[in-house]
Amino acid sequence: MEVFHLTHPLKGSIFPMEPHVMALGFFDGVHLGHQSLLMQTKKIAEKNNLKFTAMTFDPHPNEVIKLEKDLRYLTPLALKIERMAAIGVDKLFVIKFNLSFASLLPSDFIDQYVLGLQVKHLVVGFDFTFGNKAQGTADYLQKVSKNNPFDVTVISKQVHNDEKISSTLIRKIVRDGDVHLVPYYMGHHFEIKGVVYSSNRHKHEKKKNMEFHTENKYILPAPGVYSVEIKTWNRTCHGLFKRYGSSRKNDEISGQIIEMLKGGVVEEVTVKFLKQMPFESKSQWSSNFEEVIK
Repeated sequence: MEVFHLTHPLKGSIFPMEPHVMALGFFDGVHLGHQSLLMQTKKIAEKNNLKFTAMTFDPHPNEVIKLEKDLRYLTPLALKIERMAAIGVDKLFVIKFNLSFASLLPSDFIDQYVLGLQVKHLVVGFDFTFGNKAQGTADYLQKVSKNNPFDVTVISKQVHNDEKISSTLIRKIVRDGDVHLVPYYMGHHFEIKGVVYSSNRHKHEKKKNMEFHTENKYILPAPGVYSVEIKTWNRTCHGLFKRYGSSRKNDEISGQIIEMLKGGVVEEVTVKFLKQMPFESKSQWSSNFEEVIK
């Protein structure tokens, strides 16, 4: 997958573009609703023998417009790019969301980022908005497409238990610690990437847990202890993740990962959250993971 990072205002012609079908959205989490939209985009592209592309934005508009500087993501940009590639996107456009881009009129967005990029078919969610003060809507896109050389497909609301599947809802589920519910909305368990250092173990040989460092852009579950799956570049194991919250800088993991790290530093691990454990005392956290993982 090719990734193009663009900053508004664009400086003249970007590069020669062949016609393509483009999914448009922020796509935090790349949840089941997003997946439905992206797969429909892929289907249209294949049917018309065109490239399958997507456009997203970074950072989240609320960081720029509402100055929410502490905003956290289900999928920070690097992980979002990884998920897009796995789905089969041929080209991903990442627009730097700044005040200049936020003030763009909907008609100018179409001229520069739809017609200007040779988009032949746009696919958006029913509640997608864009342009100055969110004046652009899915209905607006359908209306203007009638007088322009591109088509528009609008994907309807996706629901689970009568609730709209949305990034906002999933972020709340994670923050509340209800990580076991995430697969119903994302299609898989919530996961984060980070690093652990085996040197921590050598300093405290009797400790059965190690510090975990992650990018501060990830949303994290409520403080507590979680059953997790831990994956390195060549092995997967089960263990525990202790989330301390704001009182500590780093959280901790334990399990077979400790033995796996005897040889040196693991630069990156993926931690998949399965469920929160109903621990009643800190002593249970110190137990061997074989005794507490059922």
